[in-house]
This record gives sequence, structure tokens and C-alpha cells, in this order.
Amino acid sequence: MDQHKRFRDLREFLALVEAAGELKTLEGIGWDKEMGAITEMVYREKPVDSPALLFKKIPGYPDDYRCLYGMLASARRFGLAMGIDSGAKEVARMELLGTYRAKMKQMQPIAPRVVTSGPVLENRIEGDAVDMLKFPVPIHHELDGGRYIGTACGVITRDPEENWVNVGTYRVQVMDRNIALSYISQGKQGRIQRDKYLQAGKACPIAVVVGIDPLLYLAARYQVPLKVSEFDYAGGLAGEPVEVIEGPFTGLPIPAHAEIVLEGDVLPDNEALEGPFGEWTGYYAGAAQSEPVIKIHRIYHRNNPILTCAASQRPPHSHLFERCFIRASGLWDKLDKTDCPDIKGVWVHEAGSGRTFNVISIRQRYYGHSRQAALLASQLPPAGYVNRFTVVVDEDIDPSNLYDVIWAMGTRCNPEDDLDILRKNWSSRLDPMAFTDRLYNSRVIIDACIPFEHRDDFPKVAQTSPAYKKTMMEKYGDLIREIVGRP
Repeated sequence: MDQHKRFRDLREFLALVEAAGELKTLEGIGWDKEMGAITEMVYREKPVDSPALLFKKIPGYPDDYRCLYGMLASARRFGLAMGIDSGAKEVARMELLGTYRAKMKQMQPIAPRVVTSGPVLENRIEGDAVDMLKFPVPIHHELDGGRYIGTACGVITRDPEENWVNVGTYRVQVMDRNIALSYISQGKQGRIQRDKYLQAGKACPIAVVVGIDPLLYLAARYQVPLKVSEFDYAGGLAGEPVEVIEGPFTGLPIPAHAEIVLEGDVLPDNEALEGPFGEWTGYYAGAAQSEPVIKIHRIYHRNNPILTCAASQRPPHSHLFERCFIRASGLWDKLDKTDCPDIKGVWVHEAGSGRTFNVISIRQRYYGHSRQAALLASQLPPAGYVNRFTVVVDEDIDPSNLYDVIWAMGTRCNPEDDLDILRKNWSSRLDPMAFTDRLYNSRVIIDACIPFEHRDDFPKVAQTSPAYKKTMMEKYGDLIREIVGRP
């Protein structure tokens, strides 16, 4: 299915989401903690398949200046974005993951196409008129250190030595009308590029896409291969080039159909306190710390713009699903490339904030296979950053189902033999257990597979066989569907 014929930008995507019954528009809600609190309350009450929330008529701002939360936070919306929507209201995660991975195996990066105009240039602001607070920039959580214009965003930088462009999702705080700050974790590609400029005493050109197309957002959230631009990756997802405009101030490519883009410089030897901010861990980890100042020189935006927002907090929250989904796919791909055989499923769990609890299912082939898979999965991107627990289970266990996983851990794992601790791994100051500036962490690999030598004599599982389930569905299918509330 040709994705680009289905939607061209965020607005056309939201029309599809609304037609699918997955968009809720709310009016009169304030930017100061109210939108973030409502989003959290909705997703805590209904953590699976809550609608995207579009806030409008935000007090103090034009009626059609809008904020969007939960853009891709359901299997259905993710499928719509990827052009693999089946039309079903309920979507099985592992089935969707298989369909997505099959599509990704055929995907080839496509370089962006430079154009000279686009909707993002409908309004141009520069000089003394630059003011990021002309938009309803939220305070997402009660203890946040300020208003964050960049959360579900794309931060664009260019490597000064090798000239390739990176787009990453990093938080951006408004300090004044034309001054911003951004925290980027150590080891991230945008941080490495930025620091090359600053260490040379030079300003780093930067552009921030605040209202972002879902495909570019997916690319920015995914750890694409080093030196491959997320614009190329998003073009591959779309099936044709992303249209970009050469930024008049920075020279960086900016998406022509974006809602809002900020252009500026990260200044050397000029810092201010950034944060704190409620992060993906569910904590205010890292506190407020000094970060390089970003001076915003130009703002471009569409008429009646939409800010794409993400309020991280204690799970569940409104941008966990797509994080878990694309990271599970990415980790599975990396495992396949190591030649570790018979990987049957991968899931990066929401309850682990999309990083700290990851499960791999395998079909065991030899002694040590399960431990090999666990060790690899604990270190490979995207799981190598700040994870805590890597669990390996047999193929009869659905890795996305915590009931299945915990059952396997409780019945197939002997802690004395099947737990190993790894030390001095890649961490971050966002880690609530990082108490010093030595940003290491430890992690556990858990072998919850049936011991290889007992595969044939291990006790049988007490459950209805697939063949008998089929017989019962043929005889009582309507009754069962009525009871469980499925068509």
C-alpha cells in the first residue's frame, strides 16, 4: 500500500485517525499543567488503545492553535501511520509487529527532495518578533522547571566533519521568548554532533520541528544506523522523498509540511539551568543542570498550527506504545543480524518505561542458546541504553504478555543458576539510580527458558490444545465472542 497517497502530513493523518474513531477533541483546557494531567489520567484509566487527544480553544491563545498528545499511542494509529492498518478495532501486538517487520525488510532509505516552498512557510517570524510563547507551550507536570515546547519533536543537527544530518527526539525548554535549552543524553547522535561544534568553540546550527509528521517522528524515535539520516529513513517509510526546505538561517533541511519549525544556534560557552522535567523513567531524575543556550533566530509555522506533545510520567503514558513497538522491532532486527538463531518474538515493555524490561522468546537449539540471546539483547541498540532486566523465554511464551512472562520466570527459572548481573553498562543522568556523575548501571539477564537438557521431560503445560480450541470455537464461537465482548 502506498503510504504517501494515504496522508501527506500531520493534518491528513489526523483526518484518518478521526475517521477511525481514534481522536478526541477537547476545548477550553489550560496549558499550565491541565493538558498534561488530563492526558495522564486518561491513559492511566485506559492504558491500551486510548484515543489521541487534540486540545483546542486553549485559554489565552487563538482558538485554532492546538496541542496533540498520544499521536501514535495505539496499535491502530501506528498501523494507520505505517499503511498496514487492517481496519480491526483490536490489533494483536505480535501480529502487527510481524507485519511491520516484513514491511521494514523491504524498505530502502530515500533521500529527501529539496523544494523552495511549503505550508510551513505560511508564517515567518524573525528578529525581535521571535517569541516561542506565541504558541500554547505546555507545562506538562506539576514539578516541571518550565514550559517545554519540544517533547514529541524532531531536533535537527548536521555533523560538522562528515556532513550527515541527524534528527532526534530531545526535550526543549523555553527560557525566554527567543532562548531555549535542550537536554540530550550522553552517547546520543545529536549530542555527539552538537559537542563537536561546541568543543571547537563554534555555534552549532539547530532546527527544532515542533509539529512533526508521524513518519519523521517514528524515524527520530528510532535508532537508525549511524550516518543514515532520519530524513532518508522517513522517506523509505513513506515510499517517496520527504520534501524539505533549506533553512534560511541554518542551511539545515526543514520539513516543508511541518506545523512549526524553530531555527537557531546552540551557543558555545553560554549555559543556563535546564529542567527538571518528568521523564520516561517516571521520575524527575537528573534534577536541573546546566545546558548550552539555544538562541532562536527564526520561527516558521502553518496557519492554525498544531504542537505535537509527549508528557512522560509514571507508566502508562501517552507515548509508550510506539516507543515500545519500534524498539522491539529494532532489537529483533539487531539480534537477527548477529546470527543468533530462531528468535521468535521480542517486546520492550511499557511497564519498563520502554527501556528497562525487555523480553526475547526463542526456539532453543543448543546448550547456551538462551544465555547467548540474553547477553546480546542486553547490549544491542536500542536496548543497550539504561535497561535493567532482559528476560529470555521459550517460543510458547508471548513476550508482550506479562502474565506469560512472569509465569515463565516463576516456573522455569532457578535464580541460583539462571540470573547473571552485568556491570558498568551504558546509563544516563535520567536514570533515577544514577547517584553520581559516573553514568554506568548494572543489569540482570534472566534465563526463563526450560533447561535445554529437560526439554523432553519437563512437566506438560495445563492448557487447552490448539486443536481443541478450534473445535470449541466451531461449536461455541458465537457464545465465547459474546462473553468476551468481541465481534
